[in-house]
Amino acid sequence: MKIITSLIFILFMQIAPVCSAQQSQEKNSKMSKEVTKLIEIGEDTIVSLALNSIGGNVSLDNFTSATVLSNGEEVYVSFRNQYKYLPINTIYYFEVGVNITTQTTYKNSVANPYDFTSERTIPYFNLTEDIKKHIDFVKQAIGNLDGFVDDIIIRENEDFYDIEVVSELQESSYKIRKETGEIYDEFHAYLEPIPFDVDNTNEFKEVDFSEIKN
Repeated sequence: MKIITSLIFILFMQIAPVCSAQQSQEKNSKMSKEVTKLIEIGEDTIVSLALNSIGGNVSLDNFTSATVLSNGEEVYVSFRNQYKYLPINTIYYFEVGVNITTQTTYKNSVANPYDFTSERTIPYFNLTEDIKKHIDFVKQAIGNLDGFVDDIIIRENEDFYDIEVVSELQESSYKIRKETGEIYDEFHAYLEPIPFDVDNTNEFKEVDFSEIKN
């Protein structure tokens, strides 16, 4: 199975927002004065600042979630679409990260087919009612997705949907027939965890704004 570009970036975007409130509060207590002052302006204002940094006509409507994270020294906003649907011959930006502190922006595009390119400016994904119907069909075919947090890339083809699932310890792909919802051509690759401890001192964790004193 082909590995999509910037896999590490995608994994960061999907894992960081699910950190626990307990971890967030621990990090909140270790924030620098500059970060504390920035956090105190509030979640909505920080997200707005991040959107302005992206530029263009992008808004919260282009994403299904926006999460503010910090490692105590920097503030980062993660914009994400968990379900990434692509019609044939399209390319979109689905994930965007904005480091408010360093004023840098990171974004990753996904294409259908994998090697599709466009001379036009790559657009940001926009969830229309038609696209939502395709995503709902795929979700129904897959079954129980309660508590599912991994990214699902849905590449439309003439008779089927090509599905790619990206997670921390597993890569999966399979196809879903449009007419029946049947799943076939399944592939799973399990990744071994890192066999040594990783220093997570500077790890970005979700900010718990309920613990921020006004």
